[in-house]
Amino acid sequence: MSDDRVSDDAPAGSPAAPPAAVGAGPVPRIEIVGDLAAAAPAWRELAEQGLGTPFQRLDWVSAWQRHVGTPAGMRPVVVIGRNARGAPAFLWPFAVGRAGPLAVARFPGCNHAGFGMGVWRPEAAAAVTAEEVARTLAAVARAEKIDVFSLERQPRRWHGMDNPFAGLPTTPSIDDVVGATFPPGDVEAVLAAVMTRDMRSRLRNKERKLAKLPGYRYLRAGDAAEAERLLTAFLAQKAAQFAAQNLPDVFAEPGVTDFLRTACREGVGEGMPAIELHALVCDAEVIAVMGGVADRRGFSCMFNAYTASENGRWSPGLVLITHIVADCAARGLTGFDLGPGAASYKTFFCREPAGLVDTLLPVSAKGRAGVAVLTGLRAAKRRIKASPRLLALVQRLRRAAGRSSGSSPDPSSA
Repeated sequence: MSDDRVSDDAPAGSPAAPPAAVGAGPVPRIEIVGDLAAAAPAWRELAEQGLGTPFQRLDWVSAWQRHVGTPAGMRPVVVIGRNARGAPAFLWPFAVGRAGPLAVARFPGCNHAGFGMGVWRPEAAAAVTAEEVARTLAAVARAEKIDVFSLERQPRRWHGMDNPFAGLPTTPSIDDVVGATFPPGDVEAVLAAVMTRDMRSRLRNKERKLAKLPGYRYLRAGDAAEAERLLTAFLAQKAAQFAAQNLPDVFAEPGVTDFLRTACREGVGEGMPAIELHALVCDAEVIAVMGGVADRRGFSCMFNAYTASENGRWSPGLVLITHIVADCAARGLTGFDLGPGAASYKTFFCREPAGLVDTLLPVSAKGRAGVAVLTGLRAAKRRIKASPRLLALVQRLRRAAGRSSGSSPDPSSA
């Protein structure tokens, strides 16, 4: 998870707030850092020796902050806890922005991130209590003038480590992530465990159709030009899909394309871009694309699309996932997921729910008054997603609004 590509062009909060005690525990000193470059040394050290999800990779967070977070008025606030030797014990990255009158701290990436959590040394995570986390967050809020922490898609456990944040008051996340843990063994053993024999047979038959196309092959982008080609194809395919559904193109929102382009291109030549691009291609076109973020343990999907041509008849998206699982297993990764949200195709490969949770933690008087509104909005969103009838009604209303105004709300908002 280590990377040197850090932008410090984001506006800083407090460059170094006064230390705040976690308690009489293993983390006696806290630093609050207002830019990513200043946090980078501790971040890199924890990336090598600690645990965090791929979405807490420094290069991924930096690309998002530079192109999406900062232009949207969100500033980085990074909390670093140090042990008695001065070594970093944990790092909590936040992006602080406005929600009406409230200053709200979220995990970086917001809806682009499949998971949100800090980066921890396992021994610190085992020793720090939820009460100590809450007390530290309150101290951070006072220093940074934060009203609410809105912390979404948190895993309760991560690679055998209990997440201390999950001990705060939580509710189930609206969209869970379902993943697959790879068993020991070679690539064939992993494929046999992840997919049923019937599904593998069906996808082999479909790929035989695709294999007749001149130049057909699977690839993972290995240089900037290849990454640019695949990303351009994905953006065009997804834009066409949204247009056909009369929905707005969420990837055309301000800064998002630049975020993806930076994250897909930088580091690709060294084999560790912030976002990997996997694809099925032939001489005539890019047939299917999936982008995701990986670390030394696992891979998490961020986005995918496939062609609207005749080649789309042969389930190229599912065939591509088979290749990605094999590639991850060959690289020694131990897990894989297809991102948040319910979709029937995901269960062909992933059947282990993460059980993600959200926390809305008010830390000021204004925050305590405003969190009731945020809680109500989140509850309404959950009810809509849980009811096929209500969800269909909302989607019809959005399409009607799109026809009358030429645009409609973000489809991920329900």
